Amino acid sequence: MGLSVDQTKNAIDQGNLLLAYDLARVAIEAGDESAELRHLLVLTLARMGDGQQAMELYELYGLHSSANAHHRSLAARILKDAALALPDGEERDEALAAAYRAYADIYEDSGDAYPGINAASLALLSGDKKKAEELASSIIALNPISNPKDYYDAATLAEALLINGRADEAAAALYMASQLPDANSGAKSSTSRQLLLLARTLDLDADKQNALLVPISPPTVIHYCGHMFLEDATVEASLRQRIDDFLDNQNVDFVYGSLAAGADILVAEAIIARGGELHVTLPFVKDDFIAQSVMPAGEGWLNRFEQCLNAATSVHFATEMNYVGDQAQFGYASKVAMGMATLRAQYLRSSPQQLAIWDGIAATGPAGTGADVQAWKGYGGETTIIAPDDVDRSLSWSAQPATDELTRGLAAFLFTDFPGFSKLAEAALPAFWQGVMGRMAAVLDSYPDKVLAKNSWGDAVLAISLDAPVAAEIALALQETLQDFDYSLLGLSESSGMRIGVHYGPAYQTKDLITGNTTFYGTEVSRAARIEPVTPPGAVFVTEPFAAILVLEASDRFKCRYVGNVEFAKGYGTYPIYRLMAV
Repeated sequence: MGLSVDQTKNAIDQGNLLLAYDLARVAIEAGDESAELRHLLVLTLARMGDGQQAMELYELYGLHSSANAHHRSLAARILKDAALALPDGEERDEALAAAYRAYADIYEDSGDAYPGINAASLALLSGDKKKAEELASSIIALNPISNPKDYYDAATLAEALLINGRADEAAAALYMASQLPDANSGAKSSTSRQLLLLARTLDLDADKQNALLVPISPPTVIHYCGHMFLEDATVEASLRQRIDDFLDNQNVDFVYGSLAAGADILVAEAIIARGGELHVTLPFVKDDFIAQSVMPAGEGWLNRFEQCLNAATSVHFATEMNYVGDQAQFGYASKVAMGMATLRAQYLRSSPQQLAIWDGIAATGPAGTGADVQAWKGYGGETTIIAPDDVDRSLSWSAQPATDELTRGLAAFLFTDFPGFSKLAEAALPAFWQGVMGRMAAVLDSYPDKVLAKNSWGDAVLAISLDAPVAAEIALALQETLQDFDYSLLGLSESSGMRIGVHYGPAYQTKDLITGNTTFYGTEVSRAARIEPVTPPGAVFVTEPFAAILVLEASDRFKCRYVGNVEFAKGYGTYPIYRLMAV
């Protein structure tokens, strides 16, 4: 296999689907013609839950005519995922039957165990236990399955045994699978989801389900936080042992947080030492972070900070601004890290946790360990607390930026425009103003207490809310209100709607000295304005911070599907972007 295929597969194996998507997409755009790479890209999209785009690319890449049964099976997998997402009823039964037929046809044609075991599982889920057992028995009889040498063959054996009611043997096969060299987080997560469905269909009790799935439980994802303190080898050794014990007991492989001197760096060093993934989120530019959160605890931490940063799997900046003396900048970055941890856990189908090195004293402001613990609790999360005991917190704080009287706060910024507006005839402008802009105004007017500021310039609209879920609701409502608009009134044969970009971050809130209205300004407002020009008409694109906050606050109402690293307008840089959709 080529380097791009290997790198993409490795990212999938680790459950890092965002990286896998970027690696595959960039390589394909650069001219890589590998069918396997296209298969992996479609598989990644399917695992991320973006079945529509996965199916579109499946057809575009011609995977339906591939000689490889695994490639052809992707369409059946997409059909299966769509069916399982439906509520119980006739529609779900029909969708499950369609997915079963798709897998069964490929199995009959190829004899490959992968489509075969999926056909058997779908037969069981559809209520045809006899057919399921027949298929499972035929798969167990296959030599690679009866004598497995790799993870997937052993997991397939376990699934077939479970379908045939041999739960104890299935558990033994899963344990064997978990010990094989190619067992990995992504594979275990996929197997766990499938077997849990089957176990529930077979009415296995909770104890038997747990005994079955424990060997393939996905690794834990955590958000970490903690106090800054001076270096002390003896004190650190005690803390490090308790951190290591937690990471071992919870099987932690993926951690998300910042990198301040003290607790943050201890956790980062611990996860690096065990070969896990460290994902760092810094609240603002690196040099300012070092001055505010590393050097006050002593120069000895600086080299450790740099080593951790260099070893990190990823480094994100919640904002790319300087520190402006606003403690909320730290709290914002913490929430972004919490959301990113939650997104990763969703892909692994596990529940994220928080580890706090905390003295138990509640925070009095928007930042600090106490504030992070309170925020995580507010989102319904579980926190493990390690008391920092004898750490020395007599820090030497650096000079703080001069403060001013302007109010700062966190807000969601929504920008829109209408593609083709500049080419509209003069006679079409009243219809545009009354029709398109009138409908959008009506949507915004329906949130009188939630929209703090709004403005328009020609076809462009700005709306600002303190609430990310409200901004998401408004963005989708704006697209919906234009779906039945008659664009022939504007002299257009068709239109796909507005382009809408949304971001969430800190900004100044003040009165516009020209209009007298409330307004917001700052680096993050400018960043938000760069999203809309790269958004397809009819879509809502959002930044990673917005997606992170939304998954914490309204995952039951909205979902954000990863689009990739997108180059912003006017050379503003390249950033991870998601597409907003309703659940």
